[in-house]
Amino acid sequence: MPLRILVFQHHSTSPAGLVGERMAARGAMVTTLDAQAGVAIPQDAGSHDGIVILGGAVSAYADDRCPHFPALLDLARRFADERRPVLGICLGAQLLARAWGAAVHLGGAHEFGLVPLRPTPAADADPLLAGMGGPVWAMQWHDDTFDLPRGATLLLTGETCRHQAFRVAEIVHGFQCHFETDRAAMLAWARLRHELYGLPDLTRAITAQVETVGAAAEMFGRRIADRWLDLVAAQRAARLGRQHGVGETENARVAEEIG
Repeated sequence: MPLRILVFQHHSTSPAGLVGERMAARGAMVTTLDAQAGVAIPQDAGSHDGIVILGGAVSAYADDRCPHFPALLDLARRFADERRPVLGICLGAQLLARAWGAAVHLGGAHEFGLVPLRPTPAADADPLLAGMGGPVWAMQWHDDTFDLPRGATLLLTGETCRHQAFRVAEIVHGFQCHFETDRAAMLAWARLRHELYGLPDLTRAITAQVETVGAAAEMFGRRIADRWLDLVAAQRAARLGRQHGVGETENARVAEEIG
């Protein structure tokens, strides 16, 4: 049976991107919810193997515009308790920080473009970031940042925005950076930002970045996406193993078949 993934998309210009590409390549069953103006949590949400919470143009405290936020935070904590992986990107990471009691700071952390990030020493023991080396490059588009939740492990850090990736509750990952963007999306975002704010040199600057490090950023994004799906498959195999009383070797075989 293929993996079942529930995706919360909070803006039309911020889709699952490379994560969606890798889910499709691995035959996952993906349910994508258009959550830009709020959405009801599906009754079968708990039957999914993992959750992806994508970025958006609202703040992590915009419950008035996105009234599903409190229920989504509850769902993320429930998945963590059940050892079902949760992945948050940009706004998604800020929501996960909020879900685990950390403050989200609005404004003052502006970043746009491809930015070098440094893995922390703890990243070497993380299932998504082990062995990545550094620096790694990832696209950014945000103004907000967040404190690290109590008990969380910092995995990636940057100059402007220190908290770029973290893990909490063992199975929950939040990435401030947009590792899911491919090169076409990076250039499209530059054009959109130029249209929104009248920045004539932006497209040229981002194009130069994409030509230089865009391929490396894509490689990083695909590796993170594949490793997260590996984690989802392994956790589902472990749950099935606990239900049926099979051992770790059989769990590994099942995870490979699932993934």
